[in-house]
Amino acid sequence: MFVFFQRFAEDALSSVYKRCFWNQAHLDHQNRAETMAGTSSGIELLVPTVSDVIFKYTWVIKKYARAINKRDSFDSPSFDFNVNGVQTRWNMSIRFWKGPEGKRLTNPVVLCLNLLSCSIDEPEQARVRFQFGVYNVEIKQWEMCHVSRVVLHLQNTHEMLSLGYRDLSILERHMEPPGGDVSVFVKLQLVQTEADKHSLSQDLARMLAHTTTSGDNAGDIMLQGDGERKFPAHKCLLSARSPVLAAMIKQHDEINYSGDEKQDKCLELPGLSDETLQELLRYIYTDHVDNLDSIASTLLPVGENYRLPGLKLLCERTLVETITPESVASLLLLADQFGCDALKRAALAYCEDNATSIKKSLAWKVMELVNPDLFMEACEAGLGSSISSNLDSIPSDTEDIGL
Repeated sequence: MFVFFQRFAEDALSSVYKRCFWNQAHLDHQNRAETMAGTSSGIELLVPTVSDVIFKYTWVIKKYARAINKRDSFDSPSFDFNVNGVQTRWNMSIRFWKGPEGKRLTNPVVLCLNLLSCSIDEPEQARVRFQFGVYNVEIKQWEMCHVSRVVLHLQNTHEMLSLGYRDLSILERHMEPPGGDVSVFVKLQLVQTEADKHSLSQDLARMLAHTTTSGDNAGDIMLQGDGERKFPAHKCLLSARSPVLAAMIKQHDEINYSGDEKQDKCLELPGLSDETLQELLRYIYTDHVDNLDSIASTLLPVGENYRLPGLKLLCERTLVETITPESVASLLLLADQFGCDALKRAALAYCEDNATSIKKSLAWKVMELVNPDLFMEACEAGLGSSISSNLDSIPSDTEDIGL
């Protein structure tokens, strides 16, 4: 069992990035790079700012390569995460899928985050943000999974609750010779939301949820994208948040109002799916987006087009956290097109740090054709000529990519 003792001096809390690492029998205070090898199980507390406490636990699974054929499951030691008077105990576990004939599959595995117990004075809600990673021993880098977010009702309990899981393929590159040890970690952030229950954003979220097309709770405008669904909304909020929408609403009213009579027409927002339009409205009303990990690259251009800098920045930060070898080329193109300097810097740094894991793809071919300057910048960042030479084997037929 690993027990974390949360004690900070005021000067430590004001630091930009301070880590405390608990390794089995001793507490060793040191600053280390994020890409350091996970050679021993342990816990880290990452403190980017005073208001953000990010907890990191590293689990080394000894002799995984041998044990996988003998064991039906793996469970990490438990670890404690105590913040702002909330005492929680967690662990990670690995479970296995079964194939059509009932035979256990060795890949992908199911990596789970479990809440084992919670102790709190009064029940309350909290937002939980977590991210898994697995260590690649060949390139000495962590491979990061996407960030997951859930809302958790905290109360006194000793019943296990599985908070979330990820499918994860554990391959040869993740096994440390000679014994085949595997290192995985979870980064965990717990944000209490009791104060948010009566905030402006929560009140506006309730208003949006209860806005109808007619009746006492009717909105005064309807929005429609490329789908069939029509979304009721409020002109004053849309206009206050987006100058582009304000101009569109003004023009819409001038065309569709005649005296006291109102024509039954929607304000059309072409290029937006129902899902995208729903999340755009959610952001306008609440400054929040659901499932941002999966739609950030779609919403970022929307934030730019409707002059919503906060939405654009929110998407950019999310994309910075979720760069992968497969997505880095498309994210570079996106960042360059919409002037996202932080995302571009992060993507170029990722190219430099993970050059050996970035392989040929159609996105790199597109970049070389439509934005050769960006392509050369990526190569100079650390990819060298390997990407260019790899692309020679990709068909040059551009009909499939719309060129």
